[in-house]
Amino acid sequence: MIAGFFLVLSGCSQSEKYPPSESGGTLTIGTLNEPASLNPLRLSFTASTDIHEKLFMSLHHFDQGMNIVAGLARSWKFSEDFKEVTYVLRKDVKWSDGQPVTAEDVKFSFDMMRDPQIKYARSGGLQFVEKVEVVGPLAVKFFFNRVYSDELFDTGIMVLPKHILEKLSAANSTEFDATPVGDGPYRVEEWVRGDRLVLAANPDFYKGKPALDRIVFKFFGDEASLMNALQNGSVDMTNDLSPQYALKVQGDPNLTSIEYPGRTYTFIGWNLNSPLFSDVSLRKAFALSIDQTALINDVLMGKGKPANGPFLPTSWAYDQGQKAQPYDPQQAKTLLAEMGWKDKNREGYLAKGPKQVLELNLLLAQGQPVQEATAVLIREQLKVVGVKVNLAVVDARTFIQRLRSGQYDAMLFSWKNDFKVDPTAVWHSAPEKGIYNFILKYSNSSVDSLIDVGLATLSRRKAKDIWVKFQQVVNTEMPATYLYVPDVVTIIYKGVKGPAQDARGPMASLDEWWIPAAQRRGEALASATPSAVVPPPPSQPVETAAPERGRPEKPTTAVTTKPQPIATRTEQPAPKPAAAPVVTPPKPAAVNPQDLLVAEAAPSAPAPVPEEAPAEPEIRPTEPEAVKIVSPSYPETARKAGITGRVYVKLLVGPDGKVKDAQVIRGIGYGCDEAATDAAYKAVFKPGTKNGKPADTYITIPYPFMK
Repeated sequence: MIAGFFLVLSGCSQSEKYPPSESGGTLTIGTLNEPASLNPLRLSFTASTDIHEKLFMSLHHFDQGMNIVAGLARSWKFSEDFKEVTYVLRKDVKWSDGQPVTAEDVKFSFDMMRDPQIKYARSGGLQFVEKVEVVGPLAVKFFFNRVYSDELFDTGIMVLPKHILEKLSAANSTEFDATPVGDGPYRVEEWVRGDRLVLAANPDFYKGKPALDRIVFKFFGDEASLMNALQNGSVDMTNDLSPQYALKVQGDPNLTSIEYPGRTYTFIGWNLNSPLFSDVSLRKAFALSIDQTALINDVLMGKGKPANGPFLPTSWAYDQGQKAQPYDPQQAKTLLAEMGWKDKNREGYLAKGPKQVLELNLLLAQGQPVQEATAVLIREQLKVVGVKVNLAVVDARTFIQRLRSGQYDAMLFSWKNDFKVDPTAVWHSAPEKGIYNFILKYSNSSVDSLIDVGLATLSRRKAKDIWVKFQQVVNTEMPATYLYVPDVVTIIYKGVKGPAQDARGPMASLDEWWIPAAQRRGEALASATPSAVVPPPPSQPVETAAPERGRPEKPTTAVTTKPQPIATRTEQPAPKPAAAPVVTPPKPAAVNPQDLLVAEAAPSAPAPVPEEAPAEPEIRPTEPEAVKIVSPSYPETARKAGITGRVYVKLLVGPDGKVKDAQVIRGIGYGCDEAATDAAYKAVFKPGTKNGKPADTYITIPYPFMK
């Protein structure tokens, strides 16, 4: 029999209470991503849990050394056969309405997460948990239907209040979605949708009151506005800016940057059902044509690492023996010639005979500046070997619909890996397991078997051997071409004390940060109308719960609802809520396609079918073709400062071939952005077409600034 073990983390160790330090201050965090709901049950698969983790406790969590340590549970014990684990909860944790947290809350939370009607996006992580039973007021037991290595990881769920949610249904949980009753270090004080979310420190949190008095999440519709807010002092911190903005911090007396290893990789996925792209030799030729180093240096400003497969280099399961993806355009040309792509048309693109040109449409979602710049550079790199690339930039919902229906040649996408090693969702071909298999539509029974065995292997050493084989098979068949893993760059006000590099991410230790009184700024915002909360729109099926981003043109008036009370040491009557003025919710901005993946979350629920798939045009649209491109002037200030790089400008070309609008989507500053825009307006094109007729068409042009 396997020896059982018992892990106890209790008493008054340093981890039980916040370390003594200065305290106070309001930290304002600028972000491009407003949550759709504060209810953890409505999280999308890839959404950040940073805000939710400040409101709700999980049974356990990671410490800075990436060890699992006690949270809501003070201890846990596995049975001898590892088919059960029993958690014992802390007895000093209360919900923000004063009710104690009990084992009933844990069981209720698990049952809700497994309920197919809830469509909890992360229910796949509970697929091997058979049931949960209450075995005492503060004790709960999880039963597994198989023994596997991530039992502890999977059962560390975020716990919700049964006494509140059991009275609600999906149709009337609006108030909880906006002002939840939680047990975390902070509580919701104010939510003005489209503008800000204010969290106030919970004075009765079991570890004591957190150091910061308030955390304000300020929402922005674009990176430039967010950067301006950082520079003018109205925002203290952000994780949401492209790497280029870290360069603008250099020399700023008030700001600094901290870099963290990223967990999101960007890749090109090929349509494996296409007769052309089903040929692995062609996919290999394309991969040889793409220069990862140039992408990292030019698009990410050097803030990233090459991606060489579905596992990240920081993962214990990563195949350290695999070779980096080579860049060899000459070898690519040789492979293409061997496949019959030898001729060239009058534009210089490879062809078979007079009509069949080697051409592909690269699908990507709009509103993603880094991906757009990546796509433009990939188009240039493939043109070198004779491949014509057309960029199909569509809205996020159309992007997901076209992935499902297979209406693309290749697509550009990013995927965020969890700390847990489990590639099932994307790479397993069984419909009930590979809930996101529609992204690549990859199917290989050997890979399915490796995933199943790898997850069931208890020894990490043996499991790594299996995961290495998994990576080798996938990388040999090349259903995707991997590009890069961007670093996470946090830009932060120097007056904030406590931030440090952390493998968990920049916000994991936020509870212990503070701002000295002499360095606090802009706290008037956080103290305004503390009871005002704007509830989200009435609950809809989960697919429609995409984050609302974007900033209202005018200040948004807060709608007041009755706030959930927080337990206090001195009983005081709750203040009466103010009257609620009616307000129209702001328009949502661009949606990240990953946020829409929540629709595929519940294996037992059928994938939602769009009311009407977008109709394919009768004639393939064409991009504008350059007739005259004007080189930009090199600003003297940039030249003297040694600034080099490319400015990516998105142009709207009219039916007459003239540029109607020009917007910088990736800049380098120092006057180069303005110079590139001026040059863009002087360009002339043969207009693009839709259904065979000249039409307004977007195209992105990179303008180089080199010595």
